[in-house]
Amino acid sequence: MDSILLHNAAQIVSPKPGVMRGPELKQLSVHKNSSLFIEDGVIQAIGPAKQMEERIAFQTRVVDVSGKCLLPGFVDAHTHLVFGGSREDEFARRCVGASYAELAQQGGGIMSTVRATRQMSKEQLIRQGLVYLQKAVHHGITTMEIKSGYGLDEANELKILQVIKELHVQQPVELIATFLGAHAVPTGVTKVDYLEQLHRMLPQVASLAQFCDVFCERDYFTADETRDILREAARFGLKSRVHTNQFHSIGGIQAAIDAGAASVDHLEHLSDAEIAALAATDMCATLLPGVSLFLNIPYAPGRKILDAGCIPVLATDFNPGSCMTLSMPMILTLACTQMGFSMEEAIAAVTQNAAYSLGLEKIGCLEPGWQADVLILDSDNYQNLIYFFAEPQIEQVMKKGQFIYDRSLAWDIGGDLDEESDDAESHKDLFA
Repeated sequence: MDSILLHNAAQIVSPKPGVMRGPELKQLSVHKNSSLFIEDGVIQAIGPAKQMEERIAFQTRVVDVSGKCLLPGFVDAHTHLVFGGSREDEFARRCVGASYAELAQQGGGIMSTVRATRQMSKEQLIRQGLVYLQKAVHHGITTMEIKSGYGLDEANELKILQVIKELHVQQPVELIATFLGAHAVPTGVTKVDYLEQLHRMLPQVASLAQFCDVFCERDYFTADETRDILREAARFGLKSRVHTNQFHSIGGIQAAIDAGAASVDHLEHLSDAEIAALAATDMCATLLPGVSLFLNIPYAPGRKILDAGCIPVLATDFNPGSCMTLSMPMILTLACTQMGFSMEEAIAAVTQNAAYSLGLEKIGCLEPGWQADVLILDSDNYQNLIYFFAEPQIEQVMKKGQFIYDRSLAWDIGGDLDEESDDAESHKDLFA
């Protein structure tokens, strides 16, 4: 058996197993001067360092983590990681006054990325995706949801989902695929025709995705259209997620409730009645503070959402138009400084609750029987990860009990990304 002991940590910090909401969000388990024993990728025991020394067998690898804090690997439950091109030119124009809506009307926005994505081959998208996933690991992300939505026709939506499937094989971050064909209506197609196309895509994408998502927003898809798409998606085994209430409230919360969605995401514009309705369900409220920072729009009412008893999740929403970051620690800091989260609530929202929103079991906690996805910080206190913001503080990352990142070796991480290869071995050095 492959066994490893992370020995003598200053802190081992984790949310407790189970969905976290209300006051329990602040109740993290904190083991001081303790060790964590892993066997075959699964946590077997946590306890005082001297007691855990008895677990050491001849073949056990012992890693001294004295003075370090251990946390669960982050679960990023909302990203758009597979896309073509970039939009730094739009960002530059926004910096001098252009609005997101104005850029979209001028041919920018989502459709700009759609054009670039359609022009890229699967191999090119895979190579770019590997680079982004390497960055994600450096920021402590060990599990990630990735949406399609930059293809907006059957061939290109399938291409993106196939890329996600290949990325899942070629690198260690655990990936969950979501079909977001209902991201926008493509140029040159009427909405009626595109809705028909979406319904025809569903049987094809169902074998490649676990979830179906809809952007329920003014000028995109109505609440009734959202219900229809998600109802049809459910016929093919796809679970539901909904982008909604980012700019306007148009009934997306109720549509998501009607569909039994796992999560409603964005929620920057949310009424008290909608918060109450959401709190009465087991649906997650996935908040994306990086978007508010990047677009300079209001933040979701995080404190109200927490106090009402909703199930909060925080995510990066990594995408080229509204949040070009994979820094989950920065998302934690924004949640605490701008949305009223405590540090403990924020950590629960990117670990246990985020895993719950994706339907993942035994991920998101450091507990016996759970998958050994572990972050080793260069600090003896978990609070420093959020307090000392915009600084690299993750020293090592484990996925399923294997080290996939070591900052001390980062200078040597790399690879020839110009070589085209489907061989997973050729990309191992990206995650040394």
